[in-house]
Amino acid sequence: MTRKKSDSCLSILIKMSILMSILLAVLIGGVYFAYNKLNEFFNRGGTVIVPDFRGKHIVEVMKSKPTGLEVVRRDEKFDDRHAKDHVIAQFPEPGTVVKPGKQVLLSISLGLQKVSVPELTGSSQREVDVALMNAQLSTGDRAYIYSEKIAPDRIVGQSPLPSEEYGVNKEVDLLISLGRKPEMLVLPNLVGVSMDEAKNRLKAWGLNFGRIFSRPDANREKFQIISTSPAPYSQLRRGEVVSLLVSSGSDEGTATPADLKKFEVFSVLDMPKPAAAKPAVPAAPGVTSPATAQPAVTPAPPKVIVADEDPEGVETPVVFAVQAPPKIMAPVVDREMSFVMPDGFMPKEVKFIHITPDGRQQVYAGAHKPLELVKVKVPVVPNSKVQIYINDVPVEERRVEP
Repeated sequence: MTRKKSDSCLSILIKMSILMSILLAVLIGGVYFAYNKLNEFFNRGGTVIVPDFRGKHIVEVMKSKPTGLEVVRRDEKFDDRHAKDHVIAQFPEPGTVVKPGKQVLLSISLGLQKVSVPELTGSSQREVDVALMNAQLSTGDRAYIYSEKIAPDRIVGQSPLPSEEYGVNKEVDLLISLGRKPEMLVLPNLVGVSMDEAKNRLKAWGLNFGRIFSRPDANREKFQIISTSPAPYSQLRRGEVVSLLVSSGSDEGTATPADLKKFEVFSVLDMPKPAAAKPAVPAAPGVTSPATAQPAVTPAPPKVIVADEDPEGVETPVVFAVQAPPKIMAPVVDREMSFVMPDGFMPKEVKFIHITPDGRQQVYAGAHKPLELVKVKVPVVPNSKVQIYINDVPVEERRVEP
């Protein structure tokens, strides 16, 4: 009996679900039919499709709007994505079918909201942060420069300039003072002078001497300067420390191989000596010795001298005398080096210093803009290198490979 009741309830639920589905379908169909009928009723007498006005200038909108539509400015607001007097949004949406005489409401852009850039020259970093925050701006790139008038860590210049109209939340680039440029001294060459004399000269020039290293050198007297660190002709600030490498004569020195790497040892005494000339071989009478022969521009063909038989019938051997070829100097070869200026705010001065066994020589100096490509030709000299300076500060060192 219970089972029959449960089957009866289940069948009733199924029938009710089917009935509800049918009623829902009928209701949806009726609403759709009524909507179409009402749309036909209200739009009788013709319809207009609303165009897409977004992103267009208001003048262009007025010229291109269909007959029967009325364009109305609903509001105006700042927008950094649309230029001034261009449409940001519209209502009704593009593609909507409306009756003639329908109003299309437009939101018009006032362009990017601008503010006046504050005066930052002479301000400290904290004052700059506060002023930019109040002006709805932010800090952009920072560059540093020596200044005779502005104290260190204060603003020397800015971009954009003060009182200039600038977009909200844009960045302001700053040029910051490093204070007065320190007095730079060129370190003269102390190679060959005594250690005491070198100390006196450094003191007179406003420089301090640091550690003293020594190494054996039979070609120099004891305590004679071999090299300095920094190298000779380097630009130093007053008060900087200069280390000395001196000769220990025939005694064992104190400098380790790691210490010697700090010094540039360029001296005539350090250059490889030419190979000793071989003893001349006596030549036959009337034959010019190769050791005494003078080189000519165009080498002469070898001379062959054959002696006649002597009275005793002994045949003299054939003697060849070959004139030495002229010494030809290899042409100077230049290598082009490329360097990209660092990023920043202002142009900077770049210098190329060529260091060879004969000393240091400036091969290029000039001012260039940030990220500008600089190309300099450097003579190819064995065992030489190039040091690159930005505003008299060394930034890179490269070997000049033959």
